[in-house]
Amino acid sequence: MTELADFVLNYCRHAGALVEPSAEGVYDVLLPDDLTAQWRVPALQRFAFEDVSPSAEVTRLGYGHPLVEQMAESARSESLCGRLYVNQVRLDKHGLADLARAALTFPNARLVEAPRQTESRAMSHYVRFNFKAALITDEKREQLVSVMMDVQAGHAVKELARIEELAPLEAEPAFKNLSPAPMRWSQEAKPLSRAALDELLQRATHAALDELAPAIESLQRHAARYLDLDRARLEEYYDQIERDLQRRAERAADEDKRAAVESKLATARAERQSKLADVEAKYKLRVELALVNLLVVEQPKVVRVVQIENRTTTVTRTVVWDPLLHRIEPLACDACGQPSTRLFLCSGGHLAHEECLLPQCVDCKRAFCKLCESKLSVCVVCGRPVCAHSLNRCSDCGRGTCREHVGLCHAAEGQPVKIVAQASEEKAAPPEPAPPPAPVQEPEKPHVSSLKRKKMERERQAAAEAVAARRNKAYESLGVAVGHKMEVRVDAHEPVVMAGVLTAGNKPIAVRTWELVEDGVLVTCQCEKHPCPANETIFEPEDAANIEAQIEYHLNRLRQEYRVPAGRVTFFSHIRDTLRPMRYFTLHGAWKDDAVLSDARAAFRKTYAPRRR
Repeated sequence: MTELADFVLNYCRHAGALVEPSAEGVYDVLLPDDLTAQWRVPALQRFAFEDVSPSAEVTRLGYGHPLVEQMAESARSESLCGRLYVNQVRLDKHGLADLARAALTFPNARLVEAPRQTESRAMSHYVRFNFKAALITDEKREQLVSVMMDVQAGHAVKELARIEELAPLEAEPAFKNLSPAPMRWSQEAKPLSRAALDELLQRATHAALDELAPAIESLQRHAARYLDLDRARLEEYYDQIERDLQRRAERAADEDKRAAVESKLATARAERQSKLADVEAKYKLRVELALVNLLVVEQPKVVRVVQIENRTTTVTRTVVWDPLLHRIEPLACDACGQPSTRLFLCSGGHLAHEECLLPQCVDCKRAFCKLCESKLSVCVVCGRPVCAHSLNRCSDCGRGTCREHVGLCHAAEGQPVKIVAQASEEKAAPPEPAPPPAPVQEPEKPHVSSLKRKKMERERQAAAEAVAARRNKAYESLGVAVGHKMEVRVDAHEPVVMAGVLTAGNKPIAVRTWELVEDGVLVTCQCEKHPCPANETIFEPEDAANIEAQIEYHLNRLRQEYRVPAGRVTFFSHIRDTLRPMRYFTLHGAWKDDAVLSDARAAFRKTYAPRRR
C-alpha cells in the first residue's frame, strides 16, 4: 500500500467512515453524513489508487485529485496538540497533614499544620511531550519517546506516562470553577505560559535522554566495535601500501624516481589520515530530538499548606493529594529538582536529598545543601566545616576557626597550627586558609548619588581583587600553585569524572581523573608536581547511595589543594563530544549500579587488603 493510500484510508477512518476492501486495489468506503455534505458526493464511494479495469465504477485517487486536496487541507487545519480532562475522580479527601506525615520523611525536621489553613481543591496540569528521537551513527534508528511532566511540580511523572490507561480522558471539563494551582518550582511564570512551557521542554528533553540512555549505550558499543574493525582494515591496507612504496624507494635507481615514490608515499600517508577521520565521523553518535506534539491534561487535586520546621528553620510547602494515583505526591528537592519522599531541611530554607547536602557544621550541627555553599566555611586549623553562625573570627589575623581551636589561627609563627582531623574512614580534606578580613564598610547614606555609589562599588571590588592578588602572590612566593577556577566534567557514557584546575588565563595546571575500574576507583593526575602523590592511586568505592559524596569529597580536596574558591567550580556533563552545564554534581550509569560497585569493592579488598595487613 502506498503512502497516498495510507493517508486517504486513515483519514476516512478517523472521520468515522467504514472502509472495506472489495477487490484487489479497490476499497468500498461508506462516508458519514457530515463528510458527504462537505464533499457533495454520494455516501458510498469506491476508491482505487492504481490502474483498474475500465468497467469498474471506481474513483481513482492520485496526487492533485480534488478529494485528496480537500483531505490534505482539512488535516493541515487540525491542531497537532490537544487538551483533555480527567473528570472521574473523588475530591472528598481530608486529613492531608496526617497523610503527609505518614508518606513523607524528614530526618532532621517535622511536618506541622500551618495556622489558618485547610484542605482546598485546585486544578493541576500535566503536559506530555512526544519526541521523535533519531540515533545516528553509520545507520539511523528512530523511535518515539513520550515524557509526562507535572507542570506544578516541574519534574517528570513516570507513573502517568500512560495516563489514558488509568482514567478516561474527556474533551470537556467537569470541574469548571476550580482555579489553577500555582507552580511550586517557579514564582515568575504562570502555569501553561510560554515561559513555563519553554522551561518544561528543557527538562523534558533531559528526561527523554535519560530514557534513551540504554539505547544510546547499546548503539555506542555497536558503533565502537565496527569503528575498530574499519580502522584495523584501513591501517592494514595503508601499512601494506607504505611498505611497498618504501621498498620501491630503496630500489630506485636515480633521484627523480626516488622523489616520485616519496611523493606517492606522502600522498598515501595524508590519505590514511583523511580516511581515518572519515571513518571516525561516520561512527560518531548523534542524538536528535524533535518535538512532534504535546498533550495538556488537566486534573483536579486536593492541596493543603503545611510547615516543615526544626530548631533553627521553618519553611512552608504545599502537600498534594492525587486522587488518580491515590497518594500524597512526593516533594521536590530544591537543589536538584527531583522528587523524593525523604528530604532534609537545610538551614538556608531548602528541602534537599541526602546526596545534595554538604557536611554538617561541627559546632552547631546545622545542615546545609548545595545551594547554601557560601554559608559554610572551614576551620583554618582542622579543616572541618563551620557555618557562618559558628565561625569564630580572630580580631588579630582575621582567620576563622571552630570553637575548639580558637586562638590557634596564628600560633605557629603567625600561621595556623595544622591539625588534621580524622574522618570515619579517610582523612579530612586539607584546610583552606581563609582570606584576610575585608575592610570594614560603612553603611551607605540615603543621600549618596548613584554615580558615587557606583564609584564606591568599583573601589570595593578593586580592594577585594587586590586582597586576592596579594594572597595568590604570597602562595606563589612559597612555591605553591594557585588556581583561578576548576571545571568538573562527568562523562555521560563511561564511569569517568575529570576535574581541571585552570589559571586566570585558562591554562591548565592540574588535570585529575577518577575512573571506576574492576578493582576500585583509579586516580590519575597530570600536574606541576613531579611526581604527583595522587597519580596512579586507587581506593575502594562506596555504595550507590554514597558514591557521589565520596567523589565530591575528592573533588573538594583538589579544589582546596590549589586554593580555588568554592564559587568558581563549574560542573559539566560530557555527552557526545559536547559539554552541557549541570546545576549540581551528580553521577549516573555504572556509578549508580550497586552490582558493579559491589564487585569493585570485593576485587579491591581481595587485591589490596593483604597488602594493608
